[in-house]
Amino acid sequence: MITYTESLRGVSHYSLDGFCEGWQQPLTPLQLRSILKHSTYRILAMDTEHTRIVGIITALSDKIHWAFIPYLEVIPAYQKQGIGKRLMELMIEKTKGIVCIDLTCDTEMQAFYEQFGMVASHGMILRRYMDEK
Repeated sequence: MITYTESLRGVSHYSLDGFCEGWQQPLTPLQLRSILKHSTYRILAMDTEHTRIVGIITALSDKIHWAFIPYLEVIPAYQKQGIGKRLMELMIEKTKGIVCIDLTCDTEMQAFYEQFGMVASHGMILRRYMDEK
């Protein structure tokens, strides 16, 4: 059974293994724990049967006008089960009073985010690891 929580109680970096698979610069579990701790909003998906965190979403915000969703991750073994969709629904609800919700994603992920009323836009990014090639 999957449950959702905002609490980090009992969540150590050891319980965040398996995330960021396939990333060019994957985050360590210790980095991911710090990101969760310092995010304005966070929601974790827990597999209660296996006592395991299987999905996360975070947002940074001024809590008035703007929020940015930098992470929505579900570990590979739990993908295609609606967990990412539910995490996104919960974050949209959590930030309902905020006018501007932004995120960046790869082109192939745009259709996923369109179901939440999001539209494609143009922007700029800096990825320091791109210079390392």
